[in-house]
Amino acid sequence: LFFSDRGKVYSEKAFQLPEGGRTDKGVPLVNIISLEAGERITAAIAVPNFEKSGFLTFATVKGYMKRVELKEFESVRPSGLIAITLGEKDELGWVSLTSGKDDLILVTANGQALRFNEKEIRPMGRSARGVIGIRFKDGDTLTSMAVVEKGGSLLVVTEKGYGKRTPLSEYRTAGRGTQGVSTINKDALNKIGKIASARVVQEGDQVTLISVNGLVIKLNVKDISTAGRATRGVKLMNLEKNDKIATVARITESILNGKEE
Repeated sequence: LFFSDRGKVYSEKAFQLPEGGRTDKGVPLVNIISLEAGERITAAIAVPNFEKSGFLTFATVKGYMKRVELKEFESVRPSGLIAITLGEKDELGWVSLTSGKDDLILVTANGQALRFNEKEIRPMGRSARGVIGIRFKDGDTLTSMAVVEKGGSLLVVTEKGYGKRTPLSEYRTAGRGTQGVSTINKDALNKIGKIASARVVQEGDQVTLISVNGLVIKLNVKDISTAGRATRGVKLMNLEKNDKIATVARITESILNGKEE
């Protein structure tokens, strides 16, 4: 399932996707699914079985969220379907598979983090807009949504290449629609930059940091310093003057060991 910034969902069988090597250029997505002009894919979810009970949980840049039963997306026509109705100037940014019992953690660009249980979001239909997941301060925006994992840490990486990981136990469960707690030293934001991306990670994982100008660095999670919520972190990637971190990709330990998740 491919989800776009405009709140649409597209579907394609995995065996229909072109196979290639690590350094291959690949095929433009517009040649595979019927994207509209200027539409961007912001999330992709592999679904082995639509009959399996579970949900897709959505989050938008402006902090709206909703849950939809997975089976609602079993039949997606080639032109796509509306997966979520968006408010003015809002975009769909994140979609995750959830079990119905998971805790979620939202992270904002200015360094707020909110953890709550997905049950606080009632299941809705595909066309619904959803409910407020997190309330922002001072024009803040959402920069990440992740599913909490037992024994995991929250890795935050800033636009200027700073980062740290903090045990998830330091993020208490709170109510949906609140502002959360600090997850970065906000006095240092001018030096380290706003949060570009956040991921829930485990000790045996790797992460890949990718810059706007296409620079890439791969790091072992165990080599990234652990620090408290309100600290600024350490330099993880050196960037050129006009470059900044675009996103962070997680490579789980099971993938590194050649095992299916």
